[in-house]
Amino acid sequence: MSKRPELRPIYSLLTRVQRRERAAEALALTVRVALPAGLMIAAVAVIGARLLMTPIDWTLAAVAPIPVVLAFVAVRRRSLRATARRVDAHYRLHDQLGNAIEFAEHDAKIPEHDPRTREMAELAIQAGANSVGGLAAKPVVRFIVPRPRLLDGLALSLLLAALLLPQRVVELPEDRLATGPEVPDLATDDANHGLDMTRAEPLREELRKLEASKEEEIARISNELLGVLSDLEAGEVDQKQALQKLEELDEQLLEAEAKLEEELQEDPWMMAEGMRELAEDLREHDVMREVAEALAKSDAEEVEKELQELMDKAEAEGGDLKAELDKALQEMERSLARTSKENTGTEKALEEAERELSRQEKNPAEDPEEQERALERKKERLEELQRQADREKAAREKLEQLKELSRQSQGNSQSGGSQEKRKDAQQKLSKGAGQASKQSRQQKQMGEVRDAMDQAKSFVQRSGQNGESQNRRKQQQKNFQKAAKGQKGQDGKPATMLTEGEVGDNPDGVMMGEGQEGQGEGEGEGEGEGQGQQPGQGQGQQPGAGQGPGMGDGSVDALGDPNSTDVKTKNERVDAKQGKGQTRSEVIETASQEGFATESYKRVYRDYKSFAQSAMDNEELPEGHRRRVKRYYQMIQPQ
Repeated sequence: MSKRPELRPIYSLLTRVQRRERAAEALALTVRVALPAGLMIAAVAVIGARLLMTPIDWTLAAVAPIPVVLAFVAVRRRSLRATARRVDAHYRLHDQLGNAIEFAEHDAKIPEHDPRTREMAELAIQAGANSVGGLAAKPVVRFIVPRPRLLDGLALSLLLAALLLPQRVVELPEDRLATGPEVPDLATDDANHGLDMTRAEPLREELRKLEASKEEEIARISNELLGVLSDLEAGEVDQKQALQKLEELDEQLLEAEAKLEEELQEDPWMMAEGMRELAEDLREHDVMREVAEALAKSDAEEVEKELQELMDKAEAEGGDLKAELDKALQEMERSLARTSKENTGTEKALEEAERELSRQEKNPAEDPEEQERALERKKERLEELQRQADREKAAREKLEQLKELSRQSQGNSQSGGSQEKRKDAQQKLSKGAGQASKQSRQQKQMGEVRDAMDQAKSFVQRSGQNGESQNRRKQQQKNFQKAAKGQKGQDGKPATMLTEGEVGDNPDGVMMGEGQEGQGEGEGEGEGEGQGQQPGQGQGQQPGAGQGPGMGDGSVDALGDPNSTDVKTKNERVDAKQGKGQTRSEVIETASQEGFATESYKRVYRDYKSFAQSAMDNEELPEGHRRRVKRYYQMIQPQ
């Protein structure tokens, strides 16, 4: 390639043309070579999967020809001279570009003593450089998809024929049921038989997260819960022992909840809501992004660290960083003020409880014991609401304090007193925000541990029921296998056999017998029961009366005696509504007339949560139900 500057446009044009040549060749080879080859490979893979039971994943090899074709096109070398001739032929330049390249690249072969030849070469080079202006690569090479060929149709037909082949099924011996091996004795009480914990994997995953909690008591209980589930899976403990351990852990969890309840001065749900809304509001400020993420995760230590480092950095650098921090602190001030002023409905519920207690005292019940119980309930309710109101008041005071500290942390004054006061407020703000996040984390994780405890108990209880059901099914299979071997009938009659639905009605669970004149009663769906009085044939049993449902030659009426029960019947005719129902357009039209949702989810969530809190304050609910309601609203809170 010549380095003469006047030839650069020519080389640039030829490079673009070669790129289009590669793309066009790749398209043609993909359609003409890779496509039929891939169809044939896929057909062979499908035939192998249907007839030879090979893995169906082998069909993925059908895409292998495509990268092979693309690699071939990429590594194949192309002649720059041939490309120049192609451009000359397309634009009818009479080999001006090709001659210019040849003379420029073989300039050293022109004799020095032949000025005429050198002058002609320079004229050819100049003519090529002048003719390249306005030329484009796109008209030279066009992308054309090749037409389908007979080979393509044959490859596609082969694949379709392979897909129509039936799937091979492993054949079983016809007499497997009759001559199969005996079912071994069931080990229903085998303590070394582990339990399948597949369905408990989400619960264990949640417990692993809680195990890494920074709260020691929560981490310990979560670790022991995981240990109980692991022992149950390994078969080291049975269902009864696992439930006993869970009860012990439940008592420890109740003590931890009571201790946390005593230590809390502020309402944890209000503090958690305040920190969550604060995290949402601070996400809009880039300077507070890490602080907001820590608040959202309730990472108290990270909140205090990030906030303090940010304020120290802003104090040291000043300028734009300090201005952005002040804006974020103003947003924090507004968010905390908004949360502290939210109405939870507790005050209203407290006033209502006081009125109910007063009415109960003025209008006592006739029974003194009932009056005493009613007064006791209403007093307990009043005391509970009073404690809740006191905690909400303390939470509002805490939020107001944080709001005031965020206001004092703002400003650019560099005077000694103002700067010292601002730094002190910033330290208190970071520490207070960390403490609030810690309270939120404690309450949230304590609720998660409680949910995990309930789920673990439920899972262990269900596992015992599933084990009994599985053993019953195995016993039924054993009985059916025994009966399926056949019992030769008497007097040329065919053999009779019956598999009981419940295990344990008789020693074998199977009764074969013949009886006479069975008397039965039936109702509902018309099933009757007969009791034969003739000697029957049991599976290895002595002759005797067959107890329970049986098959015989008696005159049992499947519908029972129609006169045995006096039932008043009345015929009713019901005309069902016919039609296709509302169409989708009618549903949308009705929705548009009634109005679509116009309120934000965040606002609707606040209204519904306040209503639920008010309802819980006004009604007597078990503590477990209150916890579930609070947990529900915690799970659906807007992110």
